[in-house]
Amino acid sequence: MEWLRLALARGARFWSTLRPWQRLSIAGASALVAVALILGVYWAGRSAYEPLFTALEVEDQSAIVAWLRENKVDYKLDPAADAILVPRDLVYETRLSLAQGGLPKGGSVGYELFDTAKMGLSEFQQKVTYTRALEGELERTIRQIDAVEYAKVNIVIPEQRLFLEQQQPSTASVLVRLRSGMSIGPDHVKAMVHLVSHAVQGLSPENITVVDTAGKVLSDLLDEEFFIYTGGSEGRTVSSVQRELERQQERELENKVRIMLERVFGPGKVVVRIKVDLDFDRRTSATKEYIPGETGKGVIRSQQQMEETYTGTGGAVGGAPGTTTNIPGYALAQQQAGQTEYAKTETTNNYEITTRETQQVVTPGAIQRLTASVLVDGELEQTRIDGLRALVAPAIGLNEARGDQLEINGMPFSTTFADTLADQLAAERRMQLIMALVAAAVLLAAAAFAGVVWMRRRRLRMPAAPTAEQKRFPSIQELLSSPELLEAQGELAVLEEQLRAYARSKPEEIANLVQDWLSEE
Repeated sequence: MEWLRLALARGARFWSTLRPWQRLSIAGASALVAVALILGVYWAGRSAYEPLFTALEVEDQSAIVAWLRENKVDYKLDPAADAILVPRDLVYETRLSLAQGGLPKGGSVGYELFDTAKMGLSEFQQKVTYTRALEGELERTIRQIDAVEYAKVNIVIPEQRLFLEQQQPSTASVLVRLRSGMSIGPDHVKAMVHLVSHAVQGLSPENITVVDTAGKVLSDLLDEEFFIYTGGSEGRTVSSVQRELERQQERELENKVRIMLERVFGPGKVVVRIKVDLDFDRRTSATKEYIPGETGKGVIRSQQQMEETYTGTGGAVGGAPGTTTNIPGYALAQQQAGQTEYAKTETTNNYEITTRETQQVVTPGAIQRLTASVLVDGELEQTRIDGLRALVAPAIGLNEARGDQLEINGMPFSTTFADTLADQLAAERRMQLIMALVAAAVLLAAAAFAGVVWMRRRRLRMPAAPTAEQKRFPSIQELLSSPELLEAQGELAVLEEQLRAYARSKPEEIANLVQDWLSEE
């Protein structure tokens, strides 16, 4: 144990050589290290907790807590996160066990109502149970949408009637609560409507109402076919597609004219406003014309030709109509002797009527009327206005035949607001500059004061510089020859200097001497 005694002695001597503030620093650091080690051991010994489920309904929370108590599973409740915490090594095992028991149910009861058969239920009770189960399954399905935090579905299925005209349609209502910071779009609403309508027999989409907890009827937005729905943090805006197309074309024309004129007058010196009326009517016109051919009769569709010839005695076959030709005996009496020849050709032509059909479809979206106003900063002469009109009219496609209008005028713009704003900015910059200069001056003065104080303290702590005679200590021979030098220089100072000189010349002997002293103690 000799080494331990030597180590303690060295430590005691080292501690005695320290100043008070050094001792306090070492003691404070040691205490902090000890506290950190104790806390580390404490937290390492504790089991870490992780969320088992979050954002649960009250019914699910009570059921899960009851299950954890029954199975003696350690848990904690986090009201801030609305979560149930369990030890990290039990999270997945507990989730599987709860899933086997049908938890969490999402605050809804689905088809598990039919897992336990109940005897003696009336037909009405069976219908109500089926409706409850169907509503619960739909609520669970709707909650799978990312933006939906809570959903409640109510379904009304009327009784079957004997006659169809007396049968009432099924209806449903859906209440949703959105997650914080998320919005819902028309596609989500349409998806919910179609989901509910296809899950309930006899339920059509127009009989479904979707409402959010803010009181907005989301299903009404689907009634308009040509509408755009834009979501925002504060609410939803609805704008017509037709009006949106007009605005888009107006902005395009305004930017085109403004950029062109700002190249001449400078930025901010031109204001352009254009109103565009688009024609969204779809018109179809059909024309059918009968056109004759080159001969004026059209194209031959069919032709029929008949030829008759006769050679012999007597009159021609047929002859003129009347008694002479229709009474055989009378005709023979009137015939004259001699040879007779007869030839007849008959041609019948059927012509195809030449037609030309034209169908013209006018696509919606054409410009029906355009009005534009251009305001320039400054006074403009009439010749300058006419020149600007000649430049702007082709750029916007002005057509006076359809009623388009273009007005160009010049007047000085008011710069009061801009001047006031510039003055405020200049005042703020001056104040910031003054504050920065004051802060810099204060910091500089503080730094100078601290430097002066530090230099004074350093001078006070530093010993006075010895003189040339004081720096030189007499040797041993001089002390022996002149003993009065010992009194003049100081006995202690002379001895210390002699010891330092001896230690510098023979350090091994000094080290052996110190070790002997320590071993004797």
